[in-house]
Amino acid sequence: MPKYLFREKYSSLTAHTLALGGLIMLASYFLHKGVFPLINNAFNYHLAASQNIIWTSVTSGILSAPKIISAAVAVKLLKRWYLKQKEKERLEQEKLVTDLQLLKAQIHPDLLFSSLDIICFLAQKKDVNRASVLLLKLADMLSYILYDCDNTLVPLEKEIKIIRDYVVLQKITLDNQLEIDIAEKGDTSHQVISPLLLLPFIENSFAYFGNKKLETNWINLQFEAKDTVFTMKVIHGKSADSVVVAENRNAIANVTKRLDFFYHDRYRLKTTVEPEIMISNRCK
Repeated sequence: MPKYLFREKYSSLTAHTLALGGLIMLASYFLHKGVFPLINNAFNYHLAASQNIIWTSVTSGILSAPKIISAAVAVKLLKRWYLKQKEKERLEQEKLVTDLQLLKAQIHPDLLFSSLDIICFLAQKKDVNRASVLLLKLADMLSYILYDCDNTLVPLEKEIKIIRDYVVLQKITLDNQLEIDIAEKGDTSHQVISPLLLLPFIENSFAYFGNKKLETNWINLQFEAKDTVFTMKVIHGKSADSVVVAENRNAIANVTKRLDFFYHDRYRLKTTVEPEIMISNRCK
């Protein structure tokens, strides 16, 4: 009967309510007239007999039918709410996966082409050692982005290694015109993290330099792992413009959504002149 209410078929709902009430009346009348007397005689229970069986049956039908229908509607509403919540969670998960795929697509094309140009240039100069090292770093990073990032969680030390490789490739792409310092403190070997949460902030800093928005050309990266907490700081030369470069705004927004979904209130993010990201991450 709840389906008639949800479909606004009130005439059908009324008819079924009356029919249910009628069935309850008949059942009540049958119980009082036939069943209860048999119980009294067989077991000496001496159940109280109603003085007016017909009136008792009518009131039972009138009072019970709405209660039964209300209970059925409540169960149906609860089931609908539960299914909608599950569907919402599924859609959020799918959107996060889509956002991650878009993030992966944004990261590697420009870097791939510029890195390959440099590798070809080094090969032409017969600088085989540097060319092979860069090629291996590029291969590792692309493998990580294309395959490892399909997992929900990845080893934190691997994420940091990819960032180091990314920095090396970008520095060479920029012809070593940028001073970069990387400091790592603590043991990250037992921590895990959602993939590609950190790299967009590094990209954002390089975008500042690429757009000539920095007064001084330097970037400082700090990684620190302590107990179950991991902290990353990205500090670069002071800029008069927004901390987040316009073309990176969507990537940073997607990362923030993923932080909210996977870490809820277990992280702290500051996007100021010194972008800082702190994730409370339980060791597994």
